[in-house]
Amino acid sequence: LAYGGVNLENARLNTSSKARIKWYVLGILGFFLLISAVTLIVDNHRIEVRRVTISHGQIPREFDGFRILQISDFHGDEFGSDNQRLIDVVNDLEYDIILLTGDYLSDAQSMKDFKAVRELLISLDNMEAPVYYILGENDDIPKSIKNRASNWNCCITPQPDNRVVAAMEELGATFVYPIQEITRGKARIFLTGISYQEKLFDKYNFDTEKDFTICVTHKPIDYDVNKRLEEVNQYSFKEVDFDLSISGHTLGGQYRLPMLGALYLDGYGLFPQESYAYGLHKNQGRYYYISAGLGTSGGFRTFNTPEIVLFELKCTEGKS
Repeated sequence: LAYGGVNLENARLNTSSKARIKWYVLGILGFFLLISAVTLIVDNHRIEVRRVTISHGQIPREFDGFRILQISDFHGDEFGSDNQRLIDVVNDLEYDIILLTGDYLSDAQSMKDFKAVRELLISLDNMEAPVYYILGENDDIPKSIKNRASNWNCCITPQPDNRVVAAMEELGATFVYPIQEITRGKARIFLTGISYQEKLFDKYNFDTEKDFTICVTHKPIDYDVNKRLEEVNQYSFKEVDFDLSISGHTLGGQYRLPMLGALYLDGYGLFPQESYAYGLHKNQGRYYYISAGLGTSGGFRTFNTPEIVLFELKCTEGKS
């Protein structure tokens, strides 16, 4: 059947074929969107254990194999009823100390989010391993941040009546700052913040050239450390040099894309360098690790599994 030189039967067939193709395409897209949504939901509720090895000549032989478990940025999120899935993951690991690096709460005005931390700490099988902690900006309400430096939330000195500090101390955790000495036999390593308090550090005979030092911060250290130390330590020690920096805060960017990394990071814009957002990096002879943490700053994560980090120290003294 033709009309005006147009084959109507063929036109109907072509229209029908195009409709089928359109529905096939929409069906395939819908299928992949459904799979992606399910994958993201499942991934947001998983916990990945990142294993990081730090090899350094200043790590004493007695600390070869020493394991530090970093847990960061709960933001009040729980994994399973009473946080049981996180508890099970932690209790399956072997570690020597736990290091908590801040933002336990989603809102500094309320302690209800601290439940997730409490559930974990009271359920640890390894009760002999000491727990050390610092605070994030969600855990302390400063009197004023207007005149504070841009890196004020690297190392937060809590207000005297801070409820997180009181709760942590009640659970037996120890605040890192200004310095904590960890010993094995006659050997030692140190946990510190950025600030160097000469009298206290001198009590330990602290020597940055000999002692392996871990600088624990909430916000990652993102400045030129060599330049900074030259500026502030000209006449007396004011800031600590370190061998390894461990931090959290960024949530790994929270929204990540395959191959591209973090989509956006506050202060750095779209597609920031990974050294500002997540993972292990080395610069000027120092190691830096930024954990993606466990929680979210509202919403969900994309291609960014919640993590805890198990560091293993390796002594390289005398090794070529």
